[in-house]
Amino acid sequence: MGMLLLLLCTLCICGDFRVYGSVTTRGNKHFELYPSGHGIYRENGAVRSLKATKCNLFSGKWVHDVSYPLYNAADCPYIGTQTKCRPNGRPDSDYEKWKWQPDGCTTPRFNSNGMLERLRGKRLMFVGDSISRGQFESIVCLLQAGIPSNKKVMVDKMPLATFKALDYNASVELFWAPFLVELENNKEGKTILHLDTIANNGMYWKGADILIFESSHWWDHTGGSSGQTWDIVVEGNKTYSNMDHMVAYRKALITWANWANSQIDFKKSMVFFRTMAPRHSSCENEREPVQNTSAYKPPLPPQVPILKEVLSGTKFPVGLLDITGMSQLRKDAHPAKYDSPHPSGNGDCSHWCLPGVPDIWNELLYYFVG
Repeated sequence: MGMLLLLLCTLCICGDFRVYGSVTTRGNKHFELYPSGHGIYRENGAVRSLKATKCNLFSGKWVHDVSYPLYNAADCPYIGTQTKCRPNGRPDSDYEKWKWQPDGCTTPRFNSNGMLERLRGKRLMFVGDSISRGQFESIVCLLQAGIPSNKKVMVDKMPLATFKALDYNASVELFWAPFLVELENNKEGKTILHLDTIANNGMYWKGADILIFESSHWWDHTGGSSGQTWDIVVEGNKTYSNMDHMVAYRKALITWANWANSQIDFKKSMVFFRTMAPRHSSCENEREPVQNTSAYKPPLPPQVPILKEVLSGTKFPVGLLDITGMSQLRKDAHPAKYDSPHPSGNGDCSHWCLPGVPDIWNELLYYFVG
């Protein structure tokens, strides 16, 4: 029973991590895991139930730890200029020295050799926007330090970036799709968002062994002739000049879920969806995580409950990486004005410095793919 408890915790039900739908058979046990956090397992025909463990992976606190960061930005050539905060002139480094301590359990420190072994012969792919790119760059930096220069390759050509660890026949990939569904420019120069079209993007995702999806920030971007990222919304044979952004978001998520249900082989692939990484209204001169967590209750971005609602209706296993709350405590970890080598007064409180918070997201991912 002890091993079973460990297996269930590793698979799915630590804290607010959820697996929706049925999970494939492992040995003679078939696990079905539900949003309630309860697991039902079948062993030799007998049906038994097991409540979630006390482990609460996404509820906890940030703990100062001088053994972090796990790499130096100056030693990783794959970090984009926007998130290379210390090389851009940020004078402090304490924001790099915090680890996440979940309530009721501990998680392993990221081990690059261990992760490479887990990825041997596999493809790990992030799908999303620039925040997903930050998580992609983070895991590449975590992995690449111990790989000889002639044994690793990076090919970065939109919409796909691929890092390969040649001795492991392993790849870590990023596919740029901030809406998941398709966005195109027509002959008139209009930007069209197709809420029910995803196949051209999905062709890149098929066959990946581990998929981490995310879509949130671009749904409330502003710009374009209509005051938003797109000019026209298309759904089926209907065209809209405007649509409530969260209504459109939900429709796009349903399109993604339908695609995943029909196109992913869940006996071979693990699928995760990461919740929105929060923006902060201001982050300049912040030097440590929020300490008074009982008094600090920022509103939850509307994308998060919509995502959870859609996932709760799926019939396939998908893990929710619910990083929003833990990341809301890290006002100190954004680039602010150090998002370029020539700092300006305009602060970036959306992206995340590297090393930093995305490394911790990847430590949690490391825990789950073990």
